[in-house]
Amino acid sequence: MGDSNTAGLRAVPRPLDVELPRLRLVDRLRSRWCRPVTLVTAGAGFGKTTAVAQAVRANLAEPRGVDVWVTCGPGCEDAGRLARSILDALGDPDGEPSAGQVLRALRGRSPLDVCLVLDDVHEVPDGSPGAELLGALVRWLPGTAHLVLSGRCVPALPLARREAAGDVAAIGTADLAFTDAETAALARWFGRELAEDLHGWPALVRLSLTAGPSASWRYAAEEVLHGLAEPARRALAALVVLRSATEAEVAAVAGTAVDLARVIAKVPLVNRLDDGRYRAHDLWAGLVPTDHLRAKAVEVLVARGELAGAGRIACRGNDWPLLGRLAVELVRTTLSVLPCATAEQWLEAVPQHLFDEPAFLLLRAAVVHAHDFGDPAVDGLADRACAGMLAAGDHDGAAVALGQAVITAHSRGDLGRLAEVARRAQRVEAHSPVLRLLRHSAAAVVAELAGDPEEALVHLAQAPTAEVPRALAVSTIRFHVHCLSMCGRGQDAAELAERGLDDDLALRHAAAARWFDGEAVEFNGDDPDGTARGEFVARALHTVIAASFGETTMELPGEQDNPRDAVLACASHAAVAVARGEEDLARDLYKQHLARWPVEVKVTERHLRRFLTLGYVLSDELRERWDGTDLGPSHRRAREAGRALLRARRGDPGAGLPEQHALCFLPLPWSVELAVRYAAAGRTRLGTWLADRVGPAVHRRLRELARDPGLAAGAAKLLTTVPAPPDHRIGIEVLGPVRVTRNGVPADAPELRRARVRQLLGLLVLRPVLSREQAVDLLWPDLDPASAARNLRVTTTHLRRLLEPGRAGGEASYCVRSDGRTIRLVRGGLLTADLWSFDELSDAGRLGQAVALWRGEPLADLAGVCEAEVGRVRARHVENLLSLGESRLVTGAPAEAGRLAERALELEPFDPRGHRLALAAALRARSPRRTAEVRARVLESLRELGVAPDAATRILLRQAASS
Repeated sequence: MGDSNTAGLRAVPRPLDVELPRLRLVDRLRSRWCRPVTLVTAGAGFGKTTAVAQAVRANLAEPRGVDVWVTCGPGCEDAGRLARSILDALGDPDGEPSAGQVLRALRGRSPLDVCLVLDDVHEVPDGSPGAELLGALVRWLPGTAHLVLSGRCVPALPLARREAAGDVAAIGTADLAFTDAETAALARWFGRELAEDLHGWPALVRLSLTAGPSASWRYAAEEVLHGLAEPARRALAALVVLRSATEAEVAAVAGTAVDLARVIAKVPLVNRLDDGRYRAHDLWAGLVPTDHLRAKAVEVLVARGELAGAGRIACRGNDWPLLGRLAVELVRTTLSVLPCATAEQWLEAVPQHLFDEPAFLLLRAAVVHAHDFGDPAVDGLADRACAGMLAAGDHDGAAVALGQAVITAHSRGDLGRLAEVARRAQRVEAHSPVLRLLRHSAAAVVAELAGDPEEALVHLAQAPTAEVPRALAVSTIRFHVHCLSMCGRGQDAAELAERGLDDDLALRHAAAARWFDGEAVEFNGDDPDGTARGEFVARALHTVIAASFGETTMELPGEQDNPRDAVLACASHAAVAVARGEEDLARDLYKQHLARWPVEVKVTERHLRRFLTLGYVLSDELRERWDGTDLGPSHRRAREAGRALLRARRGDPGAGLPEQHALCFLPLPWSVELAVRYAAAGRTRLGTWLADRVGPAVHRRLRELARDPGLAAGAAKLLTTVPAPPDHRIGIEVLGPVRVTRNGVPADAPELRRARVRQLLGLLVLRPVLSREQAVDLLWPDLDPASAARNLRVTTTHLRRLLEPGRAGGEASYCVRSDGRTIRLVRGGLLTADLWSFDELSDAGRLGQAVALWRGEPLADLAGVCEAEVGRVRARHVENLLSLGESRLVTGAPAEAGRLAERALELEPFDPRGHRLALAAALRARSPRRTAEVRARVLESLRELGVAPDAATRILLRQAASS
């Protein structure tokens, strides 16, 4: 019944005016809190919704957990739509509509039990994405979650194992039918008797009793209809055809305004939902004529996005022209995410002689694409659909067919097919957003292939990406990002990627744009779209970036049959050659590339700018051209990096290059060479920065350059001023008694016995950068500035000796860096701290590992020094314990959940969340003695605080009292 609608319990139907309490069913349904899955199945009119709604209301009086109600509708075959409905009901409207997010939302209710009620679950077809989502919920249902599936039937779900374990309760037709006593009770309420035996069929019993004595149920229905005025009858017919609707929607279909509250008073089996919608029982569908309202009803359903429901009306009425129009609309609104079950149901209903109508050809093309976009049949079907629509003068429909063709070609990465479709688009006279986007995108591709990305940007700026299906928009936005980067506008490209693309895709494209704009961000070279060309491009970019760190990754094939891919191969090979110290080979690679793809070919030259510094340094021809070219901001920065290196080689260090630009634009041998030449001129900052950012590879390169007579002086200076990494890993542990480890072995160092050393070490672990002023104020607040500064110098010396005992006196420390104003620890692979790992693991949700790092009271030496910061660490640990405990409770480990709750309560004895977890764990463990102990402790805690329990705690206390 009804379309998908959720709002927690707002979707629960209101009680009928005369509603028989189904106490035996309410009692049966109370067991839903003891089993993972409960099935309520029977035909129409057996009171499934009424019985489950009564059980939900009964739980409000004596709650065992939290009920959440979702009414399924025709669109719930779509997994995203069904997941969105469930998440809305669970109070997570912003969550990603997926099975994983639904499971996370259910787990998030722990330690309370939550029961997800899915009414009218027969609306989810077997084998549909929605059924797959339900299958995932059944398979991975958390231990504190329960599922009630109510409907005429239940889709095929993986229930066998749960049924064998006794974890599935079933309520069927025989259970739902009225007993003789219930029938008699309802008859007394109406003051009438039944004229025939209706075998306990609740809806028919009720309908017959409304019509008076000696009436059959069908006669009773006719009597009800006969007593209605024509406007009310039309309103009932509108409600029947819509299945559920607001009063305004009913008026739009019926053609007249009607007070539905008055209709309900006269018509049985029609009720009002708590969210304001009305719903008529399906039994009225066979009694009330609705064909005359079909077109209006379809308009309303299409307007609210319920194409599946609209298509059902067209199929029932054998209205194939209407279904054809809906088929085009379905493809238009769901390109690349077609609801296959709906589309296939429609195609099965279409008579064979209409199968080659253009609309149904288009729908077949969309179905084939959804199953396998590589199937060549898609192209033929889409082309025939487009041609047929153009022949009939339906240019808007032809635009949708072209959109399907574009999606398929994009999915395959088929540029030839894209160009062919773009040419056809020019002959279509339509103003749909899809067609406008197609035309502008095609023009942009042509401009970019001609070496004019600026012209491409003009077209892309006019593409209506906000008005088309997401798949088309993403393809266009990605190309827009590419063209911005080609124009040297990396910052703009990154911002567009972050604004217009999704999660991983946005991160990857934005990171690449920022890197080649001169910002040294973290970069993941994996290709999220998985296509062969996408992998090729990602590998090329990763190879060039890896060379900036002195790494040589797997090389790419050298021979490419188009200039853009040839540039990628050339640049990646050249970057690897430079990283290996083979600059002459890199120069030859560029010479060979330009011989085959001359710079006069515009598209070649524009793609070479993507790796401008390499070409600028290695090719005299490119350098001469680019020195006289007006470049974009990113490319100007890359050119300046090349100029800085060449100037330094000529003996002119210039004003200096920003450190991040040196890393992003220069392979490591070049950036270290530049740092060495700067050091010879008295500037060591670049060398120090590279050593910190890149690590040991910088020192290896410095030692190589120290053997070069022309660079030895600068290299030697950096080797003495830039500290070399230690030859062992150093670990600092402050989550308990302070310890220092070397290669994992605890160090027994006398410096560690100095309280001030431990305090300074703890402060440096707590704060990324510690000012000298902060250090002396915290550790020596009573000393005069000179004495405090002297103590800080001595303590810092002891700390350096503790962390790096083998470093010669006077040599710069690698782990502890200081200048005139600050002191800091160098975080990285060689220096770790358990608190840093604790924070990272906590942020990443790896709570088990974070909790395992805890050895006792953290940073005890800083008690009274910076208690607030230490308190935040302790609070984070309590949060981790409780979150992990709730997770363990969900996965069926109540004993471990209880132990985690006790650990949290040892640190925070009055934490209400900890008390709830302890109560829920004891209840789940079915230990009456333990439950009584925990309940008594919770009550005592509440008495000490002088507060009442919150709603969730009250539920658990009530369960504990009755266990």
